[in-house]
Amino acid sequence: MANEHQWHTSYWVRIGCLAVCFFLAAQLSTNALNIEATASPLWPPAGIALAALLINGQSLWVGVALGAFWASLADQAPWGMSLILCFGSALQAVVGSYCLRRRWEKSLQLYDWQLDDLLTFIGFGVLLTPIINAVYSTIVGYGFGAVTGQELVQNAIVIWLGDGMGILVLTPLLLAIAAGRQRQMTLRIGSRWELGLCLGLLVAVSAMVFGAHTDSAIAKYPLEYLPFPFVVWSALRLGLRGTTLASFLVSVIAVTGAVHRGGPFITKADGNLEEAILLLQTYAAVITLTALVLSVVVTERQQSRAKLARSEASLANAQRIAQLGNWDWSISLNEKALDKIVNAVVTKTGENTLSPHNNSLIWSNELYNLLGYPIGSVPPSQSLFLERVHPEDQRRVGLAWNVARTHQKPYRLDYRLILPDGTERTVNEHVHIETDRITGTVQDITERKRAEAALRETETVRATMYRYLSQDLAEQLLDNNNTTLGGARQFVSILFADIRSYTALTERLTPEEIVVLLNRYFETMVDVIFAHRGTLDKFIGDAIMAVFGSPLPQEDHAQRAVATALGMQQQLTVFNQQQQLQGLPTLQIGIGINSDDVITGNIGSSKRMEFTAIGDGVNLTSRIESATKFYGCPIIISENTYKLCKETVWVRNLDYVCVRGKRQPVHLYEVLGLRSQPLNSTQQEHIALYEEGRMLYEQREFDLAIETFMTLLRKTPEDQATRIYLERCQQLQKHPPKKSWNGSWQLQEK
Repeated sequence: MANEHQWHTSYWVRIGCLAVCFFLAAQLSTNALNIEATASPLWPPAGIALAALLINGQSLWVGVALGAFWASLADQAPWGMSLILCFGSALQAVVGSYCLRRRWEKSLQLYDWQLDDLLTFIGFGVLLTPIINAVYSTIVGYGFGAVTGQELVQNAIVIWLGDGMGILVLTPLLLAIAAGRQRQMTLRIGSRWELGLCLGLLVAVSAMVFGAHTDSAIAKYPLEYLPFPFVVWSALRLGLRGTTLASFLVSVIAVTGAVHRGGPFITKADGNLEEAILLLQTYAAVITLTALVLSVVVTERQQSRAKLARSEASLANAQRIAQLGNWDWSISLNEKALDKIVNAVVTKTGENTLSPHNNSLIWSNELYNLLGYPIGSVPPSQSLFLERVHPEDQRRVGLAWNVARTHQKPYRLDYRLILPDGTERTVNEHVHIETDRITGTVQDITERKRAEAALRETETVRATMYRYLSQDLAEQLLDNNNTTLGGARQFVSILFADIRSYTALTERLTPEEIVVLLNRYFETMVDVIFAHRGTLDKFIGDAIMAVFGSPLPQEDHAQRAVATALGMQQQLTVFNQQQQLQGLPTLQIGIGINSDDVITGNIGSSKRMEFTAIGDGVNLTSRIESATKFYGCPIIISENTYKLCKETVWVRNLDYVCVRGKRQPVHLYEVLGLRSQPLNSTQQEHIALYEEGRMLYEQREFDLAIETFMTLLRKTPEDQATRIYLERCQQLQKHPPKKSWNGSWQLQEK
């Protein structure tokens, strides 16, 4: 509420101030100058009203109407007529400010004016909007009998000219004052002295010219143009504020002299005041318009210069940032010097016998920096330029220059520079041919070339990674910049998968059919590996090797490997169903998994590398996979893998063996499924019998172990592992093991 009350108070204060200013200006134009209102050659209230609404908004129209009402009453107009007449001045100011605001948009303040803004002000503000009040006031005066029918046109013209002159002379001055206050602009000391001198001389000359009495000898001469040079001075030197003030002073002094029967216009009109006023208005209009146009043009030029300077500074800064230099060479100068330069470059390589300099050649500051010369330390020349070019590229650059000069052909060329400190940089030179000159730009593209090379290497690495990694895993590695050659020791899980009876399969199918079959099989299995974020190490014939936990570490790499193996068996079932529908052979695979410390990483050369894993753990995995065929089990895992995932999978403690090539026995486990899917009672019974038989076997109770395994074999005649243990117990029953026997068995199968 307090803010709203404060706003209303401020609003009415501004309205009151505007009304008082309007009234006082009107009185000054009539009573103070001792002339009739209808004969006023310059009506300042119109200029004040338009400027006020332009600066403070159209809501102040009430102040204009109130001031006009008081002015009419002061001129002895009836109340009713004064009340109606006041709306003419308000309407004129509202329409003028509305049109100019819409047309100018952001150029409201005088310091932002361009030439088209000035023309808009003259057209709308000075010529068109005064017609509103002129026609309105004339019709009202005619209605109240103050204007006769014969005086309608003359009265309208007088009001139109007076309001137009008031707007032309006073509105720009008020806009300039408001703009200076809002921008807090101050004049330099030198400008203040120049402003005072110019305006002082202008006032003195104008007073002498327009204050001369009609009977004075000086009034007979055309001296009304003596103030004109000082108005031009203000337009060229003092800006728009000084220009508007100078025009205002000349107009006021001329009007004052004319209404007091002085000055050249009364003399030229032979004492006829109306004719003198018309001459005075024409003079003031010419003086003001000329000054405003000159000032606006000068301001535009200064703004253009400032903009050009800012652009040049920005360009220089951009060239520095972009490491972009340029040179300019005039074709019309030093042709002989150029011939020497070109011939020397074309005929000799590695040794330059060039002319010392070329006066028609210009280098930018940044080109000096690119070439390693201190700015301005040497005169620009092609010989000095070529001294910085790599010896292997000098001939190529010289030939390109010769073609550009003799055949007028532009070129774009990449070459190397050797700087004084031995640094090698790569640049791109772009030469443009014009009628009388050749211009070239030289840009340091060393970093761009390095980035392009790195990008090409990255794309090569990406393509390589996509062969053995899922896309998201490959992108993650690239983001971590983990793509260099070399390996690291990591604890991972390795998976081997192999097709059973592959040799027999190849004998039944043609090579083309084998390729098609393997491609479809590999596609299916690799999708499963990638789905569990595994890494495809390689294809080994019909076998697949995958790694989990590298190159990106995975805490659950063992669980992922086992889940992948189960998923591969499930997808193989679907694959075989499709094969059967097409009358094609089906496949059976065995999968071995082991977890161990191995060396993993990108191994190869800089031109070709592949991700792989090497170590004893990899070899053991291969032996475990081979054991799947011996035991007749789809998936077998090592003891290390089982320890990592025993809480999530169902297994059968398959055997305790030494694989071929190893002396240390390992426990092998057959994977039966995930614990998320419970085993049925039959499966649990079979596992219990198998564990009981193995326990009796390790306790050397071979007779009891044989009975247990025979019982299990009758229930699961297809169980190859049970049959192996039965045969092994029978063998050990005949040939008991040594006392140091630890229950392990040596596998001979590879």
